[in-house]
Amino acid sequence: MEFNINRMKQIAALMAAEMLERIREGTQVAEIEQGLRELSKEACGLGLQKVIEGQEEKYASNVGCACGQEAEPSGQRQAVIWSVFGKVSYVRRYYLCPHCHRGQSPLDEHLGLVPGQNTPGLASLLGILGVETSFEEASQLAESFLLFRVSDNTVRKQTEGYGTAQAQNEQTWKQAAEDGPGMELREQGREKQSGRKYGSVDGAHVPLHGEWRELRSDC
Repeated sequence: MEFNINRMKQIAALMAAEMLERIREGTQVAEIEQGLRELSKEACGLGLQKVIEGQEEKYASNVGCACGQEAEPSGQRQAVIWSVFGKVSYVRRYYLCPHCHRGQSPLDEHLGLVPGQNTPGLASLLGILGVETSFEEASQLAESFLLFRVSDNTVRKQTEGYGTAQAQNEQTWKQAAEDGPGMELREQGREKQSGRKYGSVDGAHVPLHGEWRELRSDC
């Protein structure tokens, strides 16, 4: 993903100005780094909110319901998600079906957001940490990286969720591997690959015209 360099310079200048107002005489680089990290986290959280809300108009059209009827606008509602930038609140349109009373937000569905849950980016990070170390240590590492507290239980749930998904994938692979007719069809549909070919040469000694000679066979 490429960014506008001039805008990046403007953002950097604003962040520098914000930090310069807060640092004291004798402030060390480590404190400045930490301050910029905290500032970036807050700014990116607000940025994520604005980006999410800024896509609302893309999905402001007729909204169908799973029951086959059309849902009707039901005002705007606030939602909360947990991202790699911490807790993010945003407002989006909400629709309610007058027939089955099922509610939905097209924006959430199109962006893959589940209010009250972790974003895919945060979920992936917590899952990796939970696999590599204990849930308690993973929680501590996440806090040092992300600058906000993630409970041991949250790491556990996320890691177990990935474990369940992986087990389901492996079961699917196993069933596909044991499917004889299916494998034959896949082999038939696979294109023959042309490329490097390998050969081997073997030899054996046999008596020929009163002496032993070596005969070679190419494979």
